[in-house]
Amino acid sequence: MIASVLAMQGCASDGNAGNSAQVGPVDELLTNGSFAQGTDGWWAAGGPLDAGKDMGCLTFTSGGSNPWDVIFGQSGVALAKGQTYNLRFTASAQQPIHAKALIQHDGAPYTSYLVQDIELGTSAKQFEFTFTPSATDEKTQFQLQLGTQTPTTVCVSNASLKGPRLQAKNDFAEVRVNQVGYLPQAQKRATVVSDSATPLPWVLLDSQGKPLAEGQSQPFGLNPASGEKVHIVDFSQVTQPAQGLTLVVNDKKSHPFSIDPQLYQKMKFDALSFFYQQRSGIDIESKYVQRADLARPAGHKPERVTCFNKTDAKGNKWPGCDYQLDVTGGWYDAGDQGKYVVNGGISTWTLMNFYEHEQYGRQPAASAFSDGKVKIPESGNGKNDLLDEARWMMDFMLAMQVPDGHKTPVPVGDQSAHLDALKLTEIDASGMVFHKVADEAWTGMPLPPHKDPQPRYLSQPSTAATLNLAATAAQCARVWQQSDAPYAQRCLQAAEKAWQAAKKHPDVYAYDNFVGSGPYDDTQLDDEFYWAAAELFATTGKAEYLKALKASRYYLTSPKGDKDATGDLYWQGVASAGTITLALVPNKLPAADVQQARAAIVATADAYQQRVDQEGYRIPYTAEQYPWGSNSNLMNRSIFLGLAHDFTGERKYVQAMSDAMDYLLGRNPMDQSYVSGYGSRPLKNPHHRFWAHQVDPASPMVPPGVLSGGPNSINFSDPVAATLKGNCVGQTCWKDEIGAWTLNEVTVNWNAPFFWTASYLDEGDLNK
Repeated sequence: MIASVLAMQGCASDGNAGNSAQVGPVDELLTNGSFAQGTDGWWAAGGPLDAGKDMGCLTFTSGGSNPWDVIFGQSGVALAKGQTYNLRFTASAQQPIHAKALIQHDGAPYTSYLVQDIELGTSAKQFEFTFTPSATDEKTQFQLQLGTQTPTTVCVSNASLKGPRLQAKNDFAEVRVNQVGYLPQAQKRATVVSDSATPLPWVLLDSQGKPLAEGQSQPFGLNPASGEKVHIVDFSQVTQPAQGLTLVVNDKKSHPFSIDPQLYQKMKFDALSFFYQQRSGIDIESKYVQRADLARPAGHKPERVTCFNKTDAKGNKWPGCDYQLDVTGGWYDAGDQGKYVVNGGISTWTLMNFYEHEQYGRQPAASAFSDGKVKIPESGNGKNDLLDEARWMMDFMLAMQVPDGHKTPVPVGDQSAHLDALKLTEIDASGMVFHKVADEAWTGMPLPPHKDPQPRYLSQPSTAATLNLAATAAQCARVWQQSDAPYAQRCLQAAEKAWQAAKKHPDVYAYDNFVGSGPYDDTQLDDEFYWAAAELFATTGKAEYLKALKASRYYLTSPKGDKDATGDLYWQGVASAGTITLALVPNKLPAADVQQARAAIVATADAYQQRVDQEGYRIPYTAEQYPWGSNSNLMNRSIFLGLAHDFTGERKYVQAMSDAMDYLLGRNPMDQSYVSGYGSRPLKNPHHRFWAHQVDPASPMVPPGVLSGGPNSINFSDPVAATLKGNCVGQTCWKDEIGAWTLNEVTVNWNAPFFWTASYLDEGDLNK
């Protein structure tokens, strides 16, 4: 979940929506030109953007080496060829500078329709320009390029761009289905957009256009999460495998789909391949990936780094440390090249948890990922391939642990109220774990990891990272005990050392102080302590960890399980991971306590499952606003649903998992498969520096099996999302664009539960 700045903000559309457009009347094309709504609709590169007194102001402390290194801009402007447009704005600077005013295409080749050199001074000056676009362009932006200039503050007010509005029309199918298909024994439902208050006739056609089933839709009414009125079509009676099916409702057609018992067989391996392709410190070889163009040289090999020893983005001087660590390896977290113990921890746990589910779930069986099943370099080494992949990250996290006897400056205590004046205290950091290793500053794109020019640093040890290692290394000790006892012992020693270090330093927090990496900040760590204690107890049975468990307010709780339960499982809320382990993995708790943990998970699953029929898109999730990475919420909820199915055998839980997957694969308001390589309208342009084909034709397209973060109606901080604020509702706040990091990012902690869910569905009752 990392927000980054593109070198030349914005990107070109590949026509994924299939839009056609026509010219409308003269209109105001800029959003919030008076700044009455703060900075809504506006974005900046090179410094923070603030609003007040009917103006927006950008302050930058470095001019960079290119004019586009500092930008004040707004995206989402559509222009019609041959029409007349008028641009007007008022601007000033605290000290005189040169600037460029542009209207240009949002992405390569950055075609300009207006370029004007202007001078900004301390007195506000009005500028006005008229231009006629040489081409119809549905994706342009207004920019003030301020780079290469002396650092200062530039303010803009009364911004206006008037001209004929280009009115786009999308080609979304009004009949929304899982574009990949349905398992034979699953409920097969479609959502249809319609204002009709009465049922609509539907017919399911085979690949030859012959009817297989027919019926009447069920009016649902308003779906608040999308602002649409919808109907539900249920064609579950069709169970025979078939390809090329089409659902027609009142003469409106769906995308083609299949009924297939092997629907998720390939998808689960593609989802797992994401982790190999995110590896750092190893060549990504063509024989292990889906296409030859996905291969690349190793990034950051070797990676021997020291502590950050410069001034951070808030003005704090960090003295650094007198040692280095070799942290070669691990997974890149997202579309950039940062590597994080927090976030890497929950992702690694999720992969290893699926292995434990295979061992201890409802129908224990040979692992679907036994040696030789997965295309990775370790295949054939006699070890489980899923554990081999998890080990690549585990080894990195072990390397991030501070060796005995080393001191490191850290901010002790909660200092979030004064990030510009951190008090750093040198501590004996033995056994603690560095929070992250990342670039000194954000890089542009495209940029494959092996070409990353930025210096890299360890940030600081944190209690959260230390507890992430304690938890995952304890789990590592369990899962590797039978196949590699020495490695299991190494993991256990690191886990117990991390636990003691976290107890000694319980309040060392990470903050949003660094440019070039995400903070993964967290100042409430009782859930991490509970999670670590649960994993250590399950592995060792020691009284120390049992005492810590029973003292925790999270003991045997689960989301919605009772008043003390945490929210949805994610990197910042990990308590329920501890309860999952205690419920699933054999341990020394009394049988009644294990049953209580299982009952809490089933109660959580019930709460999720009961949401399905209350939602127009039939998902186990209800929210007024959709958060960053909302698709991962559905996948993490699916873990609880799968475990509830393990514990009870009730099919309703695995059906709710199937419903969640139907949404991801096309049964949603965007008529979009959020998974690359799957469906009629798959994800194409995630926020990623290597899979950057949208801005660089020489860069590869995204490989199949990658999950987009999905709709986000809370944070609109990137240039693409800024154009949606106030113009979308919940599930509709999304675009398939590389510059949309708040909407279309990909991360290890989102693909991990997606892998878990696809794998569970492939082995489950619905494909019989």
